[in-house]
Amino acid sequence: MNGRFKTIFHIDADAFFASVEQGFNPLLRGKPVIVGGKPDQRGVVHTASYEARARGICTGMPLVKAKALCPQAVFLKGDYEHYRAVSQIFQEIYLRFTPKVEFTSLDDAYLDLTGALHLYPSAEWVGRAIMREVEKRTGVSISVGIGSGKAIARIASSLKKPRGLVRVPPGKERAFLADLPVDVLPGIGRMAKERLTDLHIFKVGELAALPRLIPEQLFGKNGKTLWELANGIDPREVKRRTIPRQISRETSFEEDTADMRLIKGTLQYLTERIAKKLREQELTCRTLAVKIRYSDFRRHARSQSLDAPSNDAGQLFRQAEAIFDALRLRRVRIRHVGVAASHIEPARYQQFLFKESLRQESLNSAVDEIRRRFGFMALLPADTLELRCKYRMDRHGYILHNPALTR
Repeated sequence: MNGRFKTIFHIDADAFFASVEQGFNPLLRGKPVIVGGKPDQRGVVHTASYEARARGICTGMPLVKAKALCPQAVFLKGDYEHYRAVSQIFQEIYLRFTPKVEFTSLDDAYLDLTGALHLYPSAEWVGRAIMREVEKRTGVSISVGIGSGKAIARIASSLKKPRGLVRVPPGKERAFLADLPVDVLPGIGRMAKERLTDLHIFKVGELAALPRLIPEQLFGKNGKTLWELANGIDPREVKRRTIPRQISRETSFEEDTADMRLIKGTLQYLTERIAKKLREQELTCRTLAVKIRYSDFRRHARSQSLDAPSNDAGQLFRQAEAIFDALRLRRVRIRHVGVAASHIEPARYQQFLFKESLRQESLNSAVDEIRRRFGFMALLPADTLELRCKYRMDRHGYILHNPALTR
């Protein structure tokens, strides 16, 4: 194989939520399964098994309509713990074949086999070996796409679901893409497709044949990327990223204290650090825990799930404060506090059909950029200023007494 080409895998679980439920419960196998809620609830279908899809059920469909189309379907609310456990098994299996694994959701990952392919008979052999091992251990089927870049691999993995394996030989990217509809390319949504339709551009090959300047004029700086993807050019690296089980921040006070303003200010500061770490790694958490240790070394801890996955510092602190306020504190001074985020998943993992938090995400991005340029202490919640009289600080943050960071 030409040394200038990479070997990138994209692996996507088939009907993930429903497949996990069928894997855990053999009685559900072969039956139409819908994950998203009970049919009499307001809500939409998150995942439908292939048996349900054959009856016209699709992701995003109202549950009431799904029930009307398929009255015999099994409706499930879903169990995140099951999905998370299966995702951890995926992670273990993929890392056996290459250390360069990038998870983009619980069931979706890129693998870079470029430097490891010489260890195996072929790329297809690796793909089939992973498929067999995943199904053996979890009961979940996966589809695999193999190509020279992330976009090619992702498109290939979607073409022959379920249990599909498609490899695009190096140098054949343009031919592979040519007859596919233009909206298979990442970045082409409804509005972009409409603009291309006005130009009678319906297939990827037709977009690839345009002079590069035209997509740039149509879509600005993204036009160049779209033109390159249409021509099979995708230099994006697989960034090694697995999903940590927990991210925590904690510290001991220099002197045991009963000062609630100091304690809550410290909790808020620790929560800010966790939120920053989550956003840096494009992650969210579903559960937050608060723990305290008294001066007599006895401990107290409690956790609580969020209404929705988040990496917003304000939302996380409100949860942490509520947890702390619910603790039945002893009349003993506190020497140590900590906050831990768990049930972590990629931020790009779509939980809801419509996302309403774009304004807050934009604000968080602006905060992160200011801190990147001027240091973490450039922006802080007012309540954490209470810590100034207790701790020294530099541009990276307060210099805590006996800090313990990521776990």
